[in-house]
Amino acid sequence: MAKRRGSGEGSIYRSGNRWVATITVDSAGGRQVRRKRSARTQAEAREMLRDLHAENRAGVAGARGQTVADYLDDWLAHVLPARGISPATASNYATVVATHITPALGGRRLDQLRPEHVEKMLRAMTDAGKARSTVRLARTVLGMALAHAERRDLVLRNAARLAVLPPGAKRESRSLTADEARALLAAAHGERLEAAWVVMLCLGLRPGEVLGLAWPYVDLDAARLTVAQAQRREPGRLVLGEPKTRKSRRTLDLPALVVDALRAHRIRQAAERLAAGELWADLDLVFPSERGTLMDPRNFRRQFDRVAKAAGLDDLHPHLLRHSAVSLLSAAGVPLEQVADVAGHATTAMTEGVYRHAVAPSVGAHVAAMDALFGSTSA
Repeated sequence: MAKRRGSGEGSIYRSGNRWVATITVDSAGGRQVRRKRSARTQAEAREMLRDLHAENRAGVAGARGQTVADYLDDWLAHVLPARGISPATASNYATVVATHITPALGGRRLDQLRPEHVEKMLRAMTDAGKARSTVRLARTVLGMALAHAERRDLVLRNAARLAVLPPGAKRESRSLTADEARALLAAAHGERLEAAWVVMLCLGLRPGEVLGLAWPYVDLDAARLTVAQAQRREPGRLVLGEPKTRKSRRTLDLPALVVDALRAHRIRQAAERLAAGELWADLDLVFPSERGTLMDPRNFRRQFDRVAKAAGLDDLHPHLLRHSAVSLLSAAGVPLEQVADVAGHATTAMTEGVYRHAVAPSVGAHVAAMDALFGSTSA
């Protein structure tokens, strides 16, 4: 016979061929609500009982009457950190919640949230001109939060996962044409970060991947580099960490233009390092600050803006070079699967859905395409 527990401790009992763990919690409206879970064994039920108590102490036990806003606050504070995501990603999710989800849905009761409520929010975002990627992210973040609520029996179904993204014009990503890319490279010639722009344009690296690139992962004799780390911003500091995804860690062959640019850059950096003397921070980065430390992305952006304007190109962002690399490779006939590999996309869906040009029949791999577009500085 199961040991009788005291008031507030919860209980475990057998129901048919299942074991049930249950506790009673106070709802946001002051009523008491019984929460329970079933398990195959008594040991599993004990574990579930401990989970129920832990969730209740953490404030995520979400009884009837809890609002979406209260639940999301608890989820951001107590559940999301346990998933091991980066602080930058957590901050991004919190911004999405505060900017889009809570204003639209925060006052609703969590257990009464329906797909049509979520769809109304998504339509309002689309009507307000938000990028489709932003609308999709809002649904994704809410879906993640509700998945936890669903597992904890706080909602019967995941309203966000069932919600349909609204139709509407998709905001096209800007991409450089081949002529614009050549103009940009001409304007960048001799600049301190010329090689960074060349690497991004020819290989499609993300800005954080370029700023995290280290010389030990660059083999100019073999014409190859490996994306093994990336720079990112955490609250109050810049850090080096793992690339964005598992697929982002990749080794790429280098077009001749990239090899030439990196050789010239290494010579320029050696002189810079000598001039800095003991002030140089020896992080072995390819594109550090003028003192060898991690470069602030805002400085990276400012230098890119200046070069872009010199080329007659306005309102650009360094990330545009990644878009342009994928678009130019697609236009040159590189197969979609190879373009995705170069960009570090896990699937071709992102490559095809976000970047501009359609795929034509194959005429070669990315090195041959970039060499044909830009040639070599030594030619």
